[in-house]
Amino acid sequence: MKLTMIALAGLFILGGCQEATPPAAQEPVPTMSVNDLMVTVVTPATDTLWGIEDPQTDEDWQVFIDAADVVIEAGETIKVGGTGPNDNTWASDPAWDAFADRLIGAGVDARNAANNKDVEAMYTAGEVLYPPCEECHIQFHPGVQ
Repeated sequence: MKLTMIALAGLFILGGCQEATPPAAQEPVPTMSVNDLMVTVVTPATDTLWGIEDPQTDEDWQVFIDAADVVIEAGETIKVGGTGPNDNTWASDPAWDAFADRLIGAGVDARNAANNKDVEAMYTAGEVLYPPCEECHIQFHPGVQ
């Protein structure tokens, strides 16, 4: 009986020590159109990644790490859509997610290359980054430059 009480007390104590379940992540609410996000956030970041020349210092490399992080985060944001007239329709198309995933993947590749201070890998990441951007524009926003 005493052993059973000790075991039950132990279970009670351990049960009380369990981590609380974190609240479910909420989907972000867009505050701008996808076009505005592209013009003000994505284009400057991708221009930075495509403009790599010969970074020498940790600070030089940090610029590319930061730009890659912006591309990754923007890709996640783009998946949600935006406030533009076609944004939610676009975001509901599976091809939209696929383009966003390719953008995110290229951003991850660029970040890894920058973290490794590998200029050649940065060039490769930039080459991988361009096609999904161009193809997405052709499919979802023809005529945009």
